[in-house]
Amino acid sequence: MSLSVIIPIYNRRYQLRDAIDSVLSQRCVHEIIIVDDFSDDLSYRDIKQYLPFVRYFRTDINSGVSSARNIGVSLAKSEYVAFLDSDDIYLPLKCSKQYQFMLDNEFQISHTDEFWYRENRFINQNKDMVRYGGEIFSKILDKCRVSPSTIMIEKKLFETVRGFDETLRVCEDYELLLRLSMNNLVGYIEDRLTIKRSITDDQLSKSIQHIESVRLDILEKFKAEYFDSLKSADKIALNLEIERKSNIVIKT
Repeated sequence: MSLSVIIPIYNRRYQLRDAIDSVLSQRCVHEIIIVDDFSDDLSYRDIKQYLPFVRYFRTDINSGVSSARNIGVSLAKSEYVAFLDSDDIYLPLKCSKQYQFMLDNEFQISHTDEFWYRENRFINQNKDMVRYGGEIFSKILDKCRVSPSTIMIEKKLFETVRGFDETLRVCEDYELLLRLSMNNLVGYIEDRLTIKRSITDDQLSKSIQHIESVRLDILEKFKAEYFDSLKSADKIALNLEIERKSNIVIKT
């Protein structure tokens, strides 16, 4: 199995160990790459014990999670890469099951369902958080329905679309999936194979009051660059979503 798992970290010293352990328990992972985005909480002290089993890279400045993930992919030696945020955990067989699913169905990218864990308990996902597989572009215009920690992707495809947009501090996953899904089928496994945890209160997305304005800006920039490459139905869906988000932003 040719798979690299990339874990970006920034001041997640105590959550990181759970993340690493969950990857080490997977059957078939070629390498684990930790990209430390210039943490100042002594994260390295807890990573030292794993160094025979992980590759560690520390940046010279804090550039954000998009940059950290892109660096991880550039360092990866495998044909496929997967991402795991340092708050989150892989469940057993996540990697091997998803990898085999991709090979069997000839997908270059796939994602899975997940559990949500908040304030020391599992919670139900929002009723409108429906996930999709196949031609998903028009179905993910409203919000990000693909979590980074569930993604597995062929490295050459990731590089072809230029990876995560490093100018974005939030919604970078939303923007990447728009570019990936406009010309590619996206595989989806309905099993919950990852636990998405929110243990601290400093997640970047919580600091943005008007997240829809960020998504609107992303859609408008996307339209300016890629509109002519879209199918007719996707063009209509994109215009409608831009109009909807514009009305929301105006009212806030």
